[in-house]
Amino acid sequence: MSVHPVAAKIVDEYKQMYPASRERHQRLVNYIPGGATRSLSYFKPWPIHIDYGKGAHVYTHDGHELLDVTNAYGALVHGHGDPDVVAAVQAGIARGSQYSTPTDGQYHLAKLLCDRVPGFDKVRFLNSGTEATMFALRTARAITGKNKILKMIGGFHGTHDCVAASTKKNVITAGIPAGMTEDMLEVPFNDADAAEKMVTENASELAAVIMEPFLGAGGVVLPKEGFLKRIREVTTAHGVLLIFDEIFSFRVDTGGCQNLYGITPDLTTVGKVVGGGLPIGVLGGKTEFMNVYCHENTEKPLYHSGTFNGYETVMQAGFAALSKFDEKAVAAINAKGDRFQKGLLAKIAANGLKIQSNQIGSLLNIHFVNQPTTRAEHVLASEEELHTLMHLSLLNKKIFNIPRGLFILSTVITDDDIDMFLEKIDETLQELLPLIEEKYNHLLL
Repeated sequence: MSVHPVAAKIVDEYKQMYPASRERHQRLVNYIPGGATRSLSYFKPWPIHIDYGKGAHVYTHDGHELLDVTNAYGALVHGHGDPDVVAAVQAGIARGSQYSTPTDGQYHLAKLLCDRVPGFDKVRFLNSGTEATMFALRTARAITGKNKILKMIGGFHGTHDCVAASTKKNVITAGIPAGMTEDMLEVPFNDADAAEKMVTENASELAAVIMEPFLGAGGVVLPKEGFLKRIREVTTAHGVLLIFDEIFSFRVDTGGCQNLYGITPDLTTVGKVVGGGLPIGVLGGKTEFMNVYCHENTEKPLYHSGTFNGYETVMQAGFAALSKFDEKAVAAINAKGDRFQKGLLAKIAANGLKIQSNQIGSLLNIHFVNQPTTRAEHVLASEEELHTLMHLSLLNKKIFNIPRGLFILSTVITDDDIDMFLEKIDETLQELLPLIEEKYNHLLL
């Protein structure tokens, strides 16, 4: 099959620009299947290898300086090597990193979170978002004595068996036993009627609804007016727990989306920015529910352990990062997102295109579709080839970006950085225009 000249040019430029990444990929593939130990890190012709990062930029082994708009898929909010986080980690780890006991670091980070997040009376620390959502579901089942869980189509809650299926396009779920998903129900995001019907019909067996306040990995699809409120009302009415997965969304407000939208769930998971760039997961909720773990007042508390739970160095990094991610910092980074979105929509229109950009705060996602994206199926309709080529084209223009068109900003990105980025996006859209006119003219105004 012939390759379109636009695609051939972009791929060839990438190959010429990143030969050191090719060399490292060929070396690494001998020891790590596929040459990447994280599925999202792999792409053709070969994944990029980063040497180090500083502030809003990363540096390749070829010597290229790239503006970073991935920020570790949202885990970094202050960019690379933030001096306060580095100082906290250095000072802390010199005294020891893990004691397998309760620590002051756990107290300080737990208190900060409980002070900020409406749904947090008490929290438990884990090591990843996947662990956090896994224990959220286990907690809900233990409390209610019921087994079924309702999630939203396109909602991503990690990679443990029962939530891994039907989350994104091209996700392979081989190896997951059928029994692990038998108690999982799904309805479309933003379809309040379908959700209410499912909760009502299954209330006697339904332990919880788990959902992101907006679809994160699913394309930054925002909730329609009243959708979250309706979910809260129907779950309360039927004795079903509501779990907000705020691992991705937490950065939009000091207290997460639940604070922004004024909807308080029963249980909440957070992570990413909470760890200051180090691995973390947090499960929290109302006292009456979190006391299922209480050793002092519960005869047989729900078992939750892990060698690295509450790892002291992570506690110190997280406290340092969140302490400076206050209301002023959140307002500033969200304003950067607004600036970027305004410029992005202008560039899209100037190129005669009818494609979408979803945005909330410092999170934006381009979709190569010609209608508003309010459900997962709209996102899945986005033209994959254009995402692939936009990703490589921006890398060729020294923008470190995520293949699916997701852009994540940091507090250290400047207005000049954003303006430069917008110019590079404009150049990329112009580069793709001949291909769009030939194969995807439904995306033209």
